[in-house]
Amino acid sequence: MKKANILGCRLICTLNELGEDELGRFKVKLADMGQKGGYNPIPWGRLGRAKPAEVAAELINHYGVRCGLETAGEVLRAIRRGELAGGLFAGLGGKPRGERCINSLPSGVSSAGEHFVDRHRAELIQRVCVVDGVLDMLCGTVLDNEQYQSIRLYELMPSWNRVCKDRLYQVLKAKHKFLIEELEGK
Repeated sequence: MKKANILGCRLICTLNELGEDELGRFKVKLADMGQKGGYNPIPWGRLGRAKPAEVAAELINHYGVRCGLETAGEVLRAIRRGELAGGLFAGLGGKPRGERCINSLPSGVSSAGEHFVDRHRAELIQRVCVVDGVLDMLCGTVLDNEQYQSIRLYELMPSWNRVCKDRLYQVLKAKHKFLIEELEGK
């Protein structure tokens, strides 16, 4: 798994550690932040009812992976959950120093900007018959328990953001390697 995907998953897991009240404080503080690195703050309308995976997606889509994690760390320290902030970069060379944050294309996005999951949606629905292993790997990062219990992959995929689609793409590569290789060759 690419480093950026690992960091994105780590962010989701970190935000899942927050209780409901703490997540609410995190979102308020995040929306109240002034301009950072030339970016405006994420609007409250995108954060208000967002679940941890959606907040993580907003951070990554808005700031890029590295800057999104740095921003999350700042907010975690501001809400007195700094112990969680240290884990975001642990084992991956620590917090970057002087490195410019870049929002690069994940491996599932084509140069035209279309995500693999969107491009091959119909074939994935038809050909991924055993979804239990895929769903197990998505539970807790992309899916909450309620979604996991009532899932129909073809119903959720269109509403997912890029982070969720990236995670699904990585899981499909792990569980259905040959299918993904075949579809990537088209």
